[in-house]
Amino acid sequence: MKKYIYLILAMPLLFGAFSAHAQSTISPDTVCAGTTVIYDVDQTAGSTYNWTLKGGTSYGSINAVSGRTDSISITYTTLTGTDTLLLVETGITGCKSDTVKLAILKLPAISVAISGTDSICINNSSIAQLQLTFTGTPPFSCTYTDGTTPVVLTGIITNPYPITSPVYSTTGIYPYSITSASGVGACPANISGAASIRVFPKPNPGAIKHY
Repeated sequence: MKKYIYLILAMPLLFGAFSAHAQSTISPDTVCAGTTVIYDVDQTAGSTYNWTLKGGTSYGSINAVSGRTDSISITYTTLTGTDTLLLVETGITGCKSDTVKLAILKLPAISVAISGTDSICINNSSIAQLQLTFTGTPPFSCTYTDGTTPVVLTGIITNPYPITSPVYSTTGIYPYSITSASGVGACPANISGAASIRVFPKPNPGAIKHY
């Protein structure tokens, strides 16, 4: 996921309430932990730009974009919370600008994994042998399928979440997978894992004989 943020260096009317040494852009910027985001600023010929994260590398690493100083990418760590992106422009004369600040709000990453296997007899169901494991902030929503029928879950707060299958009246192997998931915030969920249920036929001893 890429997101472009444009920082404006001269906003005296909008940010007059701040001190002369603490300009700020519209904030906060909302990002997802563990993602990479690109930031840009309108370039002035001959100027160079210095970017820093107040929280340092524990919050993210700053990378140059194509050798330019007016554009960077930040690879955010999985640490959640708030931080501040700082920008200082050095003009062609060597004079430095006021510090421009952008508050960063890092939302937790969301992931959902499905796991487990079970073997059952026909006309039975699997109870709590398969499960969904979540990371992020609950409540969660998730849709999974057994290869035939989708199941929609909402408001999940139990983690891991046990799965009870339907009663299977047909033998075979039913592959379980996640089709979509979400949690608190706007971050897309990473889905992974696989699970399966094998349904065996019942034996057929035949008729009872009398001797």
